[in-house]
Amino acid sequence: MGRSKDIGLLFLFITAGLYVQGQIRISGFVKDSITGEVLIGAHVIEKDAGHATGTDNRGYFSMVLNTPVFLQASFVGYESKEIFLNSGSDSILVIALAPGTELEEVVIKAPGNQSFNTVSINREQMLLTPSLGATPDILKTLQLQPGILSQNEGSSLLLVRGGNPGENLYLLDDVPLIYVNHLGGFMSVFNPDMINNITLHKGGFPSKYGGKLSSVVDITQREGSSSGFKGSYSIGATDASFTLEGPLRNKKMTWIVTGRKTLTDLLFLTVSKLAWGDYLLSYGFHDINGKFSWRPNEKNSVHLNVYQGDDYLNFWYNQKEEGSTIKSRFTDIWGNWLVSAKWNHVLSPRLFVSNSISYTRYRLKYLNTFSVSGASEMLDNEIKYLSSVQDILLHSGWKYQPYKQLSIEYGVQSSFLIHTPNRNYNPQPEVTNEPERLEALETSVYMDNTLTFFGNSGIRAGARLVDYYTGHFHEFCLEPRFDLNIGLGKKQMVNLSYMRINQHSHLIFTSQTFLNNEIWVPADETIPAAQSDQYTAGWNISLDRNRYQASIELYYKELRNLATYREGYTNLLGDGNWRTKIETGGTGTAYGVEFLFKKNVGRLTGYLNYTYSKATRKYESINRGQEYVFEYDRPHSGSVNLSYRINEKLTFSVAWIYQTGLPYTPAIGRQYTPDLEDMDSSNPYYYEALIYGERNSERMKDYHRLDLALVYNKLTKKRKLNSTWTFSVYNIYNRQNPYYYYYNVTGTGEIYLPGPNYDYWKVKLYQVSFFPILPSVSYKVYFDSTSFQRIKPKTSFKQKLNNWLYYEN
Repeated sequence: MGRSKDIGLLFLFITAGLYVQGQIRISGFVKDSITGEVLIGAHVIEKDAGHATGTDNRGYFSMVLNTPVFLQASFVGYESKEIFLNSGSDSILVIALAPGTELEEVVIKAPGNQSFNTVSINREQMLLTPSLGATPDILKTLQLQPGILSQNEGSSLLLVRGGNPGENLYLLDDVPLIYVNHLGGFMSVFNPDMINNITLHKGGFPSKYGGKLSSVVDITQREGSSSGFKGSYSIGATDASFTLEGPLRNKKMTWIVTGRKTLTDLLFLTVSKLAWGDYLLSYGFHDINGKFSWRPNEKNSVHLNVYQGDDYLNFWYNQKEEGSTIKSRFTDIWGNWLVSAKWNHVLSPRLFVSNSISYTRYRLKYLNTFSVSGASEMLDNEIKYLSSVQDILLHSGWKYQPYKQLSIEYGVQSSFLIHTPNRNYNPQPEVTNEPERLEALETSVYMDNTLTFFGNSGIRAGARLVDYYTGHFHEFCLEPRFDLNIGLGKKQMVNLSYMRINQHSHLIFTSQTFLNNEIWVPADETIPAAQSDQYTAGWNISLDRNRYQASIELYYKELRNLATYREGYTNLLGDGNWRTKIETGGTGTAYGVEFLFKKNVGRLTGYLNYTYSKATRKYESINRGQEYVFEYDRPHSGSVNLSYRINEKLTFSVAWIYQTGLPYTPAIGRQYTPDLEDMDSSNPYYYEALIYGERNSERMKDYHRLDLALVYNKLTKKRKLNSTWTFSVYNIYNRQNPYYYYYNVTGTGEIYLPGPNYDYWKVKLYQVSFFPILPSVSYKVYFDSTSFQRIKPKTSFKQKLNNWLYYEN
């Protein structure tokens, strides 16, 4: 017994010695040496041992190592930097990298970061992706990744692994943004000039993320330049934008402001006036972003963010007839406000904390006025409608790494939500409804424990506890999370993950419409919170020193308590009893397999991918209670995205996209139906109506297109102005992809309306397509504080001679 005790003490002594002898904690930030911008995803490598870590979305890294040691920091497009450390105590470093070196000149001996269920895109990748209108779009770039689909032609809405657009969490510097689309989803609200990095989690979420079933889109905004005042302005086919940034006191404070505005407002007015005369139509949007950053020292940073963006659709009608003037106006406005403050603090090389407070508001507002004047009888009517969501959020997150192999991330988050699903005002008392204000408090506590072993293997296990309260409804949820990585040598890795997640707000919307009708409703005793369990497995391999990567990922999702519109309803407008329009208790499944091959370095870079998937839904009162194919199910999808750097000035990009056609519900016959408004008549009128078959049992024709882009970077030396021309061609072979199908007796574009004129005509199926081949160009100019200084005139030969003779300077 005594001998066993001695062996145990000896083992503990040796183990403690391994952790203590010559071992220190190094943490800090990796930044751009010129602008001061943090570099997300930079590598910090312990050269002799081959151990490596990467910076997070704050540019922060932390690692335990034995001294003395050589560290190497590297990042794509920057010169690598070596640092020798011989300190015996924990240290905090700020590593500044200079731009100018391509990745292929940096040989990284440590294993590459092989992440699963995630997609990471930096700003440069986004700018080189071909896009509609030659304007980069974050969400359209993400749609080229495996497992991520678009809703419709040209749409920026994300459908991730069988989910719907309301199941995605969008974070702007860790603050949730409620609504993220312009023009019914054709453009996103994110200004590319403000973006530093984008990471999308498709599954296996870390425990700090919650509240949405399908994905987390984590967007990190840029900080202002610390090197001096600079900016840019651009104009494209659809919008114009600007960026201004610079330092303040002692370069420890920086600021950046960006703005974007459509150029289509006047165009819509002109075209509608010429086409319709008495009818006028106008549409536009704007975005404004601002960020202030203060870094008083290497341990602290403070950030203030402001965002405001709106869409506005206006319709006017003005007509004079028989001595009367008829005026009507319809206005539809929707958009976001976001204000946030964040304080990041390095308590010690082992402990990092981030505290934030934010306010976000999304509102959808309708205004409809109608008046008749000049007749014997005057009429004046006004209808207002408002739906809104407000979110006041407090968050505190902590990172702690007590040992080299163990790191712990934990925190608490509390969100106070104010929902106004349906507020309607109408002067007529019989249709005025009392606005319903629903308040909810959602508080969560989370923890993740990450343990690494055998070099490149590791396990992350954690949980999220959610307490949700609204009115008389209270719910407590436990969301376990598990993620296992097993390294097969230095080049291959296998992953297994499981997560459970709950969503306590439902997005109720109708697809295939340009008008905004998206309503957020909170969970309660009648509309339970949606829930999902997701299982994933993956394999990843790196080839030729991480120049090439290939991966396969499989997923399976079970969905419960889903909500949607009941059959026959498309919005909640003006109905005080809006709950009767919502179908609840839906279930669903989604599964698939994703393939990806990437080339990371060289003149030619890019990737190709393919996904096979299936998604179904089931509601008690829809499709006779039978399971049906989900509205956005596309079994086969794939894309190829390649960029070729011709020289320092020219880069050519190509993107080809293929997707199985969307499902639709076919009409299988016609029948005589009595007119409900004429039922009291002794001889009621009967008309023909369509009989529809099984829900989503047919498919539109397959979707595919080819996009091209050429980016030309030019430097004007006299004024020191950099400029970029982007030429793009959308849908170059002019594919007529279906946006939606409709039934009618003629190809007029109108939906089939039953009536006497159609009784004896054959009803046919027609297709509506948008976006034929569309060439476009955009122009962007970059400037700094020296760009507009007066150019010194050339010195004449006579002046040079006089200066030399009389020794004048």
